[in-house]
Amino acid sequence: MTTLDRYIFRNVLFSSLAAVGVCAFVLLVGNVVKDLLKAVASEQIDLITFFRLTVMLVPYVVSYALPLGILTGILLVLGRLSAQQEITAMRAAGWGLVRIARPIFLLAVLGAGTSLWFNCQLGPKAMSGYRLALADAVRTNPLSFIVPQEFVRTFPGYVIYVAFKEGTQVRDLSIWNLDEKNRVKGFLRAESGLVEFDDQKSELLITPYRGMLEVRDSTEPADFTKDLRLIQFAEWRRIPLPLSTLIGKSTFRRKLSLLTYEELSTELEKLAANPEKRSAAALELEAGPIRYFIQKQFTLAASVLAFAFVGVPLGIKMQRKESSANLGLALLLALGFYFLLIMIDWLQKKPDLRPDLLLWSPIGLFVGLGLWLFWRVDRQ
Repeated sequence: MTTLDRYIFRNVLFSSLAAVGVCAFVLLVGNVVKDLLKAVASEQIDLITFFRLTVMLVPYVVSYALPLGILTGILLVLGRLSAQQEITAMRAAGWGLVRIARPIFLLAVLGAGTSLWFNCQLGPKAMSGYRLALADAVRTNPLSFIVPQEFVRTFPGYVIYVAFKEGTQVRDLSIWNLDEKNRVKGFLRAESGLVEFDDQKSELLITPYRGMLEVRDSTEPADFTKDLRLIQFAEWRRIPLPLSTLIGKSTFRRKLSLLTYEELSTELEKLAANPEKRSAAALELEAGPIRYFIQKQFTLAASVLAFAFVGVPLGIKMQRKESSANLGLALLLALGFYFLLIMIDWLQKKPDLRPDLLLWSPIGLFVGLGLWLFWRVDRQ
């Protein structure tokens, strides 16, 4: 590798690392806001657990930030070199576009290998550990789902409000019971209540004391003149609020998207053995999603190379030193690529269309576009 190769390689590497860091930070903040901030605010997890879970998310977000970061680094460096006429000087010295791009494609190959490692190993393990750790952290403090002076809509079919909570005791308790159309079919108001957790059934149990229950007509709950019943009570029966869909049960069932490459391959081998002697159609229907996620791990890694094919000629052709323009172009290209992947995701329920193979169509599209741009720019 010549001095000029090392110069290009080093500049693109450092710019890409910085861009990966920025992209990973943005994705990390999005996941933290979605999952963790509300849990911290409601005291479901403490600050130490919050920072530990945030760190656990890093490998997962890096697997998505890596392709975009390398594309951004390529556009930033080549746009600057082209604007400063350094690319022109290289071509005047006899270097063609392919020769100039050689250290960049070396970096892209290394980036694709790193991305494959993150996609097949680190990312799924990190997200699985994160989901399990978050569920365990919330499970150790399930009573934190009841937040004083806040309308709690966490539990399907219920809205809960308490004015004050101390330990398992609550005061000024209100519970709205909703039907499938989110209409109030029952309303309970109590002076106090007891909140307990049943670990075996993964349920919160609320026992109201000294209050009134309002039961409305099941067909027309908004009509207060029709079959309205008022029941006063000193102690009402326990009201179960299931938590299994929120914090999981004792066992943790990982989705296919959270399995590593080895685990997905093992699932395919189990299906191929077919100990239950199921039909070929049933096996194919179950194997389709597994193959899909295996191919997705590889296509996300290959996207680094596909982005390099497009980024090199575009960076030279733009001739812009402004980082905002290059960053905007990188973001636009990445959004287009990921939008195509999302469209293919919608086809998972149609295995006859082979979405696992369609995943490679955005790669082919970007590589084809890159080769065409190479040809156009090299002719200039």
